[in-house]
Amino acid sequence: MLLYRVASYLASAPTASDPGHPLYLYPRQGSGRWDNPHLYLAMYVASEPTSAIGEVFAHRSRWNLSMLPFPLIPGSERVLITYALDEDAHPLLNLDDPKALLARNLRPTEVVIRNRPHTQAVAADIHAEGKWAGISWWSFHRPQWRVHVLWNHDLEVRRVESLVGHPATVDAAQTLDKELADDLR
Repeated sequence: MLLYRVASYLASAPTASDPGHPLYLYPRQGSGRWDNPHLYLAMYVASEPTSAIGEVFAHRSRWNLSMLPFPLIPGSERVLITYALDEDAHPLLNLDDPKALLARNLRPTEVVIRNRPHTQAVAADIHAEGKWAGISWWSFHRPQWRVHVLWNHDLEVRRVESLVGHPATVDAAQTLDKELADDLR
């Protein structure tokens, strides 16, 4: 299964523990909907390039080159990273599946709600089951978009691509009705 993430990239970052590496995860997590840093580091990814880009920049009304640099990692730039995940070896629990919800006594509103303590508790319970590499659900911004959180990061980096001129950047901007500056087309 291919997964996509927009992240800050620095070509000179040698290992996953170095900021700017495609597999780097910020160690001081806790504010994400599904975060439980005392149990795992969360990597948020999407099923499509368009949704990965849209999820990161949805809050911006105008998209341009100024949104790509990441000042906390000097010299880095936000890029689209493609990963491969062996879903047979590392299955994801689909929270859009009524059976999965019923088995955990959850309602769809408990998945979509923006109540971090609640969704973090749900994720902790699923993590404790010990058989999932993460969970899948639908995007707040576009329910058609599939998004995921991984706590097992056994991923292969396939590609690192600039967002400038990328068809998925244009698609995400159009889908979310965002103004797209010419410098990003």
